[in-house]
Amino acid sequence: MSTTESVRLTVPQTWDARVLAEPGDPHFMQSSTWARVRSTGPWRVRAATADEGPPVSVLEFERDVAEVGALRHLPRISGIGPDEVEPLTAYVRETAAGAFATKVELYQHRDDDLDAAFRANGWLPTRASQYRHAVVVRLADGADAAFERMKKRGRAEIRTGERNGVVVERTDVSGADAEQMIDLVRTTEERSGAFFRDDEYLRRVWTAFADDGGGSLYLAKHGERVVAGAFVVRFGTHAWYKDGGSTRDLPQLMASRYLQWRIMQDLAQQGVHHYDLGHVPPPDHPHPAGRGILIFKSAFAPDLVEYQPAYLLAHTPAAEAWRLGESAFISRHRTETGDYWY
Repeated sequence: MSTTESVRLTVPQTWDARVLAEPGDPHFMQSSTWARVRSTGPWRVRAATADEGPPVSVLEFERDVAEVGALRHLPRISGIGPDEVEPLTAYVRETAAGAFATKVELYQHRDDDLDAAFRANGWLPTRASQYRHAVVVRLADGADAAFERMKKRGRAEIRTGERNGVVVERTDVSGADAEQMIDLVRTTEERSGAFFRDDEYLRRVWTAFADDGGGSLYLAKHGERVVAGAFVVRFGTHAWYKDGGSTRDLPQLMASRYLQWRIMQDLAQQGVHHYDLGHVPPPDHPHPAGRGILIFKSAFAPDLVEYQPAYLLAHTPAAEAWRLGESAFISRHRTETGDYWY
């Protein structure tokens, strides 16, 4: 039985509806689409409903680490309060099977009481595979209200983009449009030093979410030229700025700023309540790398969001060596393969 066939059997057709109906802010990494995407690589995927033991339904991803064993990963789960940590821990221990450790990453705002509950139940802080700080735009009361909450600079640059004649279109994730988006991503990667997955991986993710009705590609044009693009994922009433890019020249157009504004208007019409613009460096981070992205994204919303730390629960003695050496392992893997281990 192939991995893909296994996932089709263990992720029920009603999965997304079940997850979206449970407490918390369900993340697209807990969607059936993400399970299908990840099952095409080295990760094994299993769906566990709340009826089976965990306090919320959760997708579990597992991958082998050479000469160590299997690491189990529960990415971006939500709906966990301090009182749910003990039953979550019991479930994880009971179902550990051959895993040497389980990592959990929550899509929840930082909470000291929740942090204390994880530590009290034997979890230790560990390296996060997902971003910890973000800008999230509130759209529940409409795009116009979100516009008024933006910083003065953000509003002014949106108006500049509109005056300059930038036009934004929602387009296909295949053919020439997707290739233009790939070019924008690679241009941005070269300019900024940001890391993006390979072209095939990006196309696979975009196609999977678009086919399931949860992904949209937006391109900003000036005349006949495509100058910026963004791929947006939607799951329930939340949306995420997944991938993006822009040309190296013509920054005075403010195309990227106007692009995001038109996306926000579109998402608000679709009933999206929160739009997560993704990673920004911590506001007190001294290193200049990433400052540009912080300035750009923070103009869209008044406050930054800090998500809960990542935690690791040991199942064998090998877990502590992994916890302390994971960053070096991930770095070596990227050097050797050009890819991100997670």
